[in-house]
Amino acid sequence: MNKLTKVEINEKEYFNKIANKYDKNYHYLEPFTKYKINKKVLEFARLINGYTKSDGLHMLEVGCGTGEYTKRIAKFFPKSKITGLDISEHVVSVAKIKCKRNKNVSFVVKSAYHTGFPKESFDVIFGYYVLHHLNIPKFRKEMFRVLKSGGFAFFYEPNLINPAVYLIKSNKYLKKKAGDSIYEWAVNPLTIEKNLTSFKMIKVATSEYILPLKIIPLKIMIVVDTITDYLKHIPFIKYFGGSVYIFMTKK
Repeated sequence: MNKLTKVEINEKEYFNKIANKYDKNYHYLEPFTKYKINKKVLEFARLINGYTKSDGLHMLEVGCGTGEYTKRIAKFFPKSKITGLDISEHVVSVAKIKCKRNKNVSFVVKSAYHTGFPKESFDVIFGYYVLHHLNIPKFRKEMFRVLKSGGFAFFYEPNLINPAVYLIKSNKYLKKKAGDSIYEWAVNPLTIEKNLTSFKMIKVATSEYILPLKIIPLKIMIVVDTITDYLKHIPFIKYFGGSVYIFMTKK
């Protein structure tokens, strides 16, 4: 059995501790956050459906958290088998309850570096806000091992280039206020490809150019978000979205 690293032990303890307030901590209960989650899941579904016609995929979600993304993706791919993996058993317990009606979903408590799955087990590997918790080159090796040749990987991450994200991730006080663990960082869209060798990048793009404000009605926030989405097409400015998503395939 592979031992957890110091960082993994810290992350496991942290997320075990906040498991029951995880959704509140990350604003999953708020309407605009739910809208954004649905939007991100739809982006994933469009990309996967655009590149593969199979309706019986085997998917691995790394860092599944409390299953908020898992349950939505399970509905988009009802004939596919989805395995959620997380290092925190308490967080996974919450996810199991949340996804109890999704018969195509199962969960495991494992390290992302040592999943224990056989070689080339999955057609798709994905994760939402997990890479920035990991040693990406180390995780890349395990991802390459368990992903089938020609399989796809998709990740949604905080964008290091965004000034607000950088400020929070680099300041201990702000990081704590945001509910972040001490070791998490962010992903640089300009250099991420260097850390993911052995994979062919299909698309790297940023999104989320506005901050959620509770004082503004949901309908207006959605309109503003839709309009500002066009910023991702403008040179230079396109790099500053709050999040970056990465879509790639195994060579």
